[in-house]
Amino acid sequence: MSGCGKTSAAKKLFIKATDQVAIFDPLNDYQGELQGRKVRSYEKLKDFAAALIAGRKTTQGFKIAYAPKHETTEEDFDKFCMVVWGVGNGKHKKPLKVICEEVAEHTSTAGKATGYHGKILRLGRKYGLHSINMFQRGQEVSKTIIDNCQFACVMMQKADDSAHYLQRKTGIPASEIIPLQKLEYILQDGKAYKNGLITW
Repeated sequence: MSGCGKTSAAKKLFIKATDQVAIFDPLNDYQGELQGRKVRSYEKLKDFAAALIAGRKTTQGFKIAYAPKHETTEEDFDKFCMVVWGVGNGKHKKPLKVICEEVAEHTSTAGKATGYHGKILRLGRKYGLHSINMFQRGQEVSKTIIDNCQFACVMMQKADDSAHYLQRKTGIPASEIIPLQKLEYILQDGKAYKNGLITW
Protein backbone atom coordinates (compact mmCIF):
# COMPACT_ATOMS: atom_id res chain seq x y z
CA MET A 1 0.00 0.00 0.00
CA SER A 2 1.02 3.64 -0.29
CA GLY A 3 3.61 4.62 2.30
CA CYS A 4 4.66 1.07 3.19
CA GLY A 5 8.26 1.59 2.04
CA LYS A 6 8.38 0.23 -1.53
CA THR A 7 10.91 2.78 -2.73
CA SER A 8 12.98 2.25 0.41
CA ALA A 9 12.99 -1.49 -0.32
CA ALA A 10 14.26 -0.90 -3.85
CA LYS A 11 17.03 1.36 -2.57
CA LYS A 12 18.12 -0.82 0.35
CA LEU A 13 17.54 -4.40 -0.79
CA PHE A 14 18.31 -4.48 -4.48
CA ILE A 15 20.84 -1.74 -5.31
CA LYS A 16 24.58 -1.56 -4.54
CA ALA A 17 26.96 1.38 -4.92
CA THR A 18 28.78 -0.27 -7.83
CA ASP A 19 25.62 -1.15 -9.80
CA GLN A 20 24.65 0.40 -13.09
CA VAL A 21 21.08 1.62 -12.58
CA ALA A 22 18.45 3.22 -14.83
CA ILE A 23 15.39 4.65 -13.07
CA PHE A 24 11.91 5.62 -14.24
CA ASP A 25 11.22 8.28 -11.62
CA PRO A 26 7.87 10.02 -12.29
CA LEU A 27 7.51 11.31 -8.71
CA ASN A 28 11.13 12.40 -8.19
CA ASP A 29 11.73 9.86 -5.44
CA TYR A 30 15.38 9.36 -6.40
CA GLN A 31 16.77 12.87 -6.15
CA GLY A 32 20.10 13.18 -4.33
CA GLU A 33 22.07 10.01 -3.69
CA LEU A 34 21.41 6.29 -4.03
CA GLN A 35 23.75 3.98 -2.14
CA GLY A 36 26.26 6.79 -1.80
CA ARG A 37 26.26 7.68 -5.51
CA LYS A 38 24.73 10.84 -6.98
CA VAL A 39 21.63 10.21 -9.06
CA ARG A 40 21.80 12.12 -12.34
CA SER A 41 18.22 13.01 -13.29
CA TYR A 42 17.09 14.11 -16.75
CA GLU A 43 13.80 15.73 -17.68
CA LYS A 44 14.17 15.02 -21.40
CA LEU A 45 14.25 11.50 -22.77
CA LYS A 46 17.02 12.26 -25.28
CA ASP A 47 19.30 13.54 -22.50
CA PHE A 48 18.53 10.49 -20.37
CA ALA A 49 19.24 8.22 -23.36
CA ALA A 50 22.57 9.91 -24.13
CA ALA A 51 23.71 9.58 -20.51
CA LEU A 52 22.62 5.94 -20.32
CA ILE A 53 24.35 5.00 -23.58
CA ALA A 54 27.56 6.67 -22.40
CA GLY A 55 27.35 4.94 -19.04
CA ARG A 56 26.89 1.51 -20.58
CA LYS A 57 30.10 1.96 -22.57
CA THR A 58 31.95 1.68 -19.25
CA THR A 59 32.02 -0.82 -16.41
CA GLN A 60 31.70 1.87 -13.74
CA GLY A 61 28.66 2.11 -11.51
CA PHE A 62 26.10 4.86 -12.18
CA LYS A 63 22.62 5.93 -11.19
CA ILE A 64 20.70 7.65 -14.01
CA ALA A 65 17.01 8.65 -13.80
CA TYR A 66 14.38 9.76 -16.28
CA ALA A 67 12.24 12.25 -14.33
CA PRO A 68 10.01 14.33 -16.64
CA LYS A 69 8.49 17.50 -15.22
CA HIS A 70 5.10 16.80 -16.82
CA GLU A 71 2.59 14.24 -15.57
CA THR A 72 3.82 10.98 -17.03
CA THR A 73 1.82 8.63 -19.23
CA GLU A 74 1.94 5.04 -20.39
CA GLU A 75 3.70 6.31 -23.53
CA ASP A 76 6.44 7.96 -21.42
CA PHE A 77 7.02 4.68 -19.61
CA ASP A 78 7.17 2.71 -22.86
CA LYS A 79 9.71 5.16 -24.30
CA PHE A 80 11.84 4.81 -21.16
CA CYS A 81 11.68 1.03 -21.54
CA MET A 82 12.55 1.34 -25.25
CA VAL A 83 15.75 3.22 -24.39
CA VAL A 84 16.63 0.67 -21.72
CA TRP A 85 15.96 -2.20 -24.11
CA GLY A 86 18.30 -0.55 -26.62
CA VAL A 87 21.28 -0.70 -24.22
CA GLY A 88 20.73 -4.32 -23.26
CA ASN A 89 23.88 -6.36 -23.74
CA GLY A 90 24.22 -9.92 -22.49
CA LYS A 91 28.01 -9.76 -22.88
CA HIS A 92 28.46 -6.65 -20.71
CA LYS A 93 30.41 -7.25 -17.49
CA LYS A 94 27.60 -5.69 -15.47
CA PRO A 95 23.85 -6.08 -15.70
CA LEU A 96 21.77 -2.93 -15.93
CA LYS A 97 19.33 -2.73 -13.04
CA VAL A 98 16.11 -1.05 -14.16
CA ILE A 99 13.91 0.53 -11.49
CA CYS A 100 10.32 0.97 -12.69
CA GLU A 101 8.31 3.09 -10.28
CA GLU A 102 4.49 3.35 -10.26
CA VAL A 103 4.03 0.51 -12.75
CA ALA A 104 0.25 0.28 -12.24
CA GLU A 105 -0.12 3.95 -13.17
CA HIS A 106 1.74 3.43 -16.45
CA THR A 107 0.33 0.17 -17.77
CA SER A 108 -3.19 -0.69 -18.87
CA THR A 109 -3.29 -4.48 -18.68
CA ALA A 110 -3.31 -7.12 -15.96
CA GLY A 111 -2.68 -9.76 -18.62
CA LYS A 112 0.46 -10.36 -20.64
CA ALA A 113 2.80 -7.36 -20.45
CA THR A 114 3.01 -5.38 -23.69
CA GLY A 115 5.44 -2.99 -25.34
CA TYR A 116 9.07 -2.67 -24.36
CA HIS A 117 8.28 -3.26 -20.69
CA GLY A 118 7.00 -6.69 -21.70
CA LYS A 119 10.22 -7.35 -23.64
CA ILE A 120 12.31 -6.44 -20.60
CA LEU A 121 10.23 -8.69 -18.32
CA ARG A 122 10.31 -11.73 -20.61
CA LEU A 123 13.72 -11.46 -22.28
CA GLY A 124 15.66 -8.89 -20.30
CA ARG A 125 17.89 -11.24 -18.30
CA LYS A 126 19.28 -12.68 -21.55
CA TYR A 127 20.44 -9.16 -22.42
CA GLY A 128 21.69 -8.18 -18.98
CA LEU A 129 18.59 -6.23 -17.93
CA HIS A 130 17.36 -6.84 -14.38
CA SER A 131 14.06 -5.04 -13.73
CA ILE A 132 12.76 -3.92 -10.35
CA ASN A 133 9.03 -3.18 -10.57
CA MET A 134 7.11 -1.25 -7.90
CA PHE A 135 3.34 -1.23 -7.55
CA GLN A 136 0.67 -1.15 -4.85
CA ARG A 137 -1.76 -3.86 -5.93
CA GLY A 138 -0.69 -6.98 -7.76
CA GLN A 139 -4.16 -7.27 -9.29
CA GLU A 140 -3.58 -4.03 -11.24
CA VAL A 141 -0.37 -4.94 -13.06
CA SER A 142 0.60 -7.48 -15.66
CA LYS A 143 0.78 -11.05 -14.40
CA THR A 144 4.07 -11.30 -16.33
CA ILE A 145 5.81 -9.32 -13.56
CA ILE A 146 5.08 -11.77 -10.75
CA ASP A 147 5.20 -14.89 -12.93
CA ASN A 148 8.67 -14.07 -14.30
CA CYS A 149 10.41 -12.68 -11.22
CA GLN A 150 13.04 -14.51 -9.21
CA PHE A 151 12.70 -12.18 -6.23
CA ALA A 152 9.41 -10.90 -4.82
CA CYS A 153 9.32 -8.36 -2.02
CA VAL A 154 5.89 -8.32 -0.39
CA MET A 155 5.07 -5.44 1.95
CA MET A 156 2.12 -4.10 3.96
CA GLN A 157 -1.27 -4.58 2.26
CA LYS A 158 -4.32 -2.41 2.87
CA ALA A 159 -6.88 -5.15 2.26
CA ASP A 160 -6.89 -8.85 3.04
CA ASP A 161 -8.00 -9.72 -0.49
CA SER A 162 -4.67 -8.36 -1.78
CA ALA A 163 -2.84 -10.69 0.60
CA HIS A 164 -4.88 -13.65 -0.66
CA TYR A 165 -4.16 -12.68 -4.27
CA LEU A 166 -0.42 -12.60 -3.49
CA GLN A 167 -0.69 -15.98 -1.80
CA ARG A 168 -2.12 -17.42 -5.01
CA LYS A 169 0.61 -15.82 -7.14
CA THR A 170 3.65 -16.37 -4.90
CA GLY A 171 2.77 -19.19 -2.51
CA ILE A 172 3.51 -16.99 0.53
CA PRO A 173 0.67 -17.61 3.03
CA ALA A 174 -1.76 -14.73 3.39
CA SER A 175 -1.59 -15.29 7.14
CA GLU A 176 2.02 -14.10 7.02
CA ILE A 177 1.32 -11.17 4.67
CA ILE A 178 -1.66 -9.65 6.52
CA PRO A 179 0.24 -8.75 9.74
CA LEU A 180 3.00 -6.83 7.90
CA GLN A 181 3.52 -3.24 9.09
CA LYS A 182 5.29 -0.26 7.52
CA LEU A 183 8.87 -1.11 6.40
CA GLU A 184 8.40 -4.81 7.18
CA TYR A 185 8.73 -7.18 4.24
CA ILE A 186 8.79 -10.77 3.09
CA LEU A 187 11.55 -11.38 0.53
CA GLN A 188 11.04 -14.39 -1.69
CA ASP A 189 13.86 -15.97 -3.72
CA GLY A 190 12.41 -18.63 -5.98
CA LYS A 191 10.01 -20.41 -3.62
CA ALA A 192 11.92 -19.80 -0.37
CA TYR A 193 11.24 -16.63 1.61
CA LYS A 194 12.26 -14.78 4.76
CA ASN A 195 11.01 -11.82 6.77
CA GLY A 196 12.88 -8.57 7.29
CA LEU A 197 12.68 -4.93 8.32
CA ILE A 198 14.08 -1.96 6.40
CA THR A 199 16.16 0.33 8.62
CA TRP A 200 17.95 3.57 7.84
